[in-house]
Amino acid sequence: MIFSLIGQGIAWLGGFLGAAAGMSFSAAVTFGTYAGTIGAAAVAIGVSRLLAPKINVPVSEIQAVINQTTAARRVYVGKNLAGGIRAFFHSKEGTLYQLVVVNHGAISSFVEFWVDGEPAAVDGSGAVTSTDKAGYVTVGTRNGSGQGGNYSTLATAFPATWGPDRRLQNQATFLVMSKAPKAEDFAKVFPKSYNTTFQYVIEGQAIYDPRSDTTAYDDNAALVIAHYLTHADGYRLASAEMDWASVEAMADVADLPIPQKAGGTAPNLRLWGYWTLDEGPVDVLDRMHASSGIRAYEAQDGRIGLIGGSYGTPACTITAKDISSITTKEAISEREGYNVLIPFFLSEEQKFELTELEPWRDEDRLAEEGEISAEYRMEMCPNQSQARRLGKKQLADGNRAKVEIVTNLVGLKARYPRYPGQRHTILLDYRPEDGSGREIVGEYEVLNHQFDPINLECRIELGAVDRASEEWDPEEEGELITAPPTPELDPPPELSAVVTQRIIITSAENRQAQIEVAATPVPGRDDLELQAEYRRAGPLPLWERMVSSGLTARSDAVEDGAVYSVRARWVGSFDGVDEWEDLGNITIVAYATPPGQPTALIPSNGTGYVHLSWRNPPGEFARLRVYRNTANDFVTATMIGTTGGVAGQISEYQDDAISAATDYWYWVAAANASGIEGAPAGPATITTP
Repeated sequence: MIFSLIGQGIAWLGGFLGAAAGMSFSAAVTFGTYAGTIGAAAVAIGVSRLLAPKINVPVSEIQAVINQTTAARRVYVGKNLAGGIRAFFHSKEGTLYQLVVVNHGAISSFVEFWVDGEPAAVDGSGAVTSTDKAGYVTVGTRNGSGQGGNYSTLATAFPATWGPDRRLQNQATFLVMSKAPKAEDFAKVFPKSYNTTFQYVIEGQAIYDPRSDTTAYDDNAALVIAHYLTHADGYRLASAEMDWASVEAMADVADLPIPQKAGGTAPNLRLWGYWTLDEGPVDVLDRMHASSGIRAYEAQDGRIGLIGGSYGTPACTITAKDISSITTKEAISEREGYNVLIPFFLSEEQKFELTELEPWRDEDRLAEEGEISAEYRMEMCPNQSQARRLGKKQLADGNRAKVEIVTNLVGLKARYPRYPGQRHTILLDYRPEDGSGREIVGEYEVLNHQFDPINLECRIELGAVDRASEEWDPEEEGELITAPPTPELDPPPELSAVVTQRIIITSAENRQAQIEVAATPVPGRDDLELQAEYRRAGPLPLWERMVSSGLTARSDAVEDGAVYSVRARWVGSFDGVDEWEDLGNITIVAYATPPGQPTALIPSNGTGYVHLSWRNPPGEFARLRVYRNTANDFVTATMIGTTGGVAGQISEYQDDAISAATDYWYWVAAANASGIEGAPAGPATITTP
């Protein structure tokens, strides 16, 4: 195998160890996080790293093709621009073969092939048909549902090294074959040589939707998180361990249509991204939560559900009589948090790069404190509206007043949300009967809930609810992120050229011809040189290069009388490689001057033949052509034979293919070495006996 097998369970190691130690799901997943983590009610992950979730592999590396055969395998969800890990890299007979492993497991589809950071059109056979790579690059794909290495082209090209054991079972791959152009074009077509960047926009894994009991491609944030929790290379929960009613409720929330500033609607919460097989669950779930606001939590029956969305119906009311102690903390007074929040999201328009959005600003705090900024990096959020909405909520959540209370058993009512598909809140009505202390009254979100079974008390951490942070107007998206302008290219100029023949006199009797192409100068472009090629018309032989010199190009000696095709292009300082321009065909004529006219054409009858005699023209000629017709029309006459002769002397010809009692008209014309005829002698008429 090209890759060694990755050990089972790396991605879910934390959960496995927790279960082995008898820890709950919540404790197992949060195991290893540092002090100060703030969790939801019995929640699986905290928000202490919310503003900067740990990234196992940087996006720049995820989108690149790397040579590390030991790099962690990746599992993609949603839509992504992906590179991968080279499983094969070898050249043969002018073609470089690169087999790239994109995804561990099957993906839904390969959407769009990219070369050097730009989309490239591909035809049905995988050949690139756009950009300057057209004709030089071909790509094939395997979606990972079977063997990722079963490319017949590899087996044919490398029979000794690429056999049946190169299966790459259940690995999604693409194979790029780069054909080397001629030496003078190589630097233009492949300026990065073998480091040319090849990527694919893919739609990641199919995921299960309990609402319809189907598995298909989807980027619904709740379904994506449930997919990770139950994935064999994710957290590996059994289906029975999931609170699917909770998942369904959150999936409905994630599917809500949200009006967009650009028009239309988009689903409320989506996730695009990946995890690698060597990541701990807390890191993966951190990224998913930061980009969607949805968390995993342990439900009342011990199963794992999802919580998030908007503030819900308060689960209960806790009053002063149930509270044994209360502590308050104001973010402003403690100078905690931040007053400027800069959201980032994964922008498809910006080539799937993490893209900065307009910041959210707490103007009241700014006036008191000066600027305290933080970045909110939503690595898996693919929508500007979603990112800005989550950023608005996060600015309020990260700077809100917090309360910690210790209650009697009444506090158990606050352990779980009242309904699925919403954030967990309670009502706090703290009004000491003796009038001591301040009154704390309002709606609060349960951030953490701990029950002490020995002392029969609950310790609950709460955050003030600001429902205004959930109000939304599409105009709050700010300036829309759009695709960057297409770089302005400097294309080759138009070519205007003329094809002629050039005659070289090698001796008094002999001449040779060359094909010459001359281009019209382009004002101000001293960098341009004409490049031209020719080949004989008919069955297509290889093109032959002419010798270039500035704006002209000449062929070697060509055959007199033959027809040649000619094409030309510019070579110079411009983007890409100029396309060949067909300049048409040229018939070679080395001897263009026609011979003189024969004279004294005399026919006479013989027995079964006609005898012709004439005087040859005085100048040079190569052959004499004899024509015959049964009517006085040279245009439709048929050439019946040729003969030689001496200039100015008598020549003869005998026509044996005649019929009796027939009128015939005869002509004789001299032709030079190029087949150019002079004026014919005739007609001379005769009637056969």
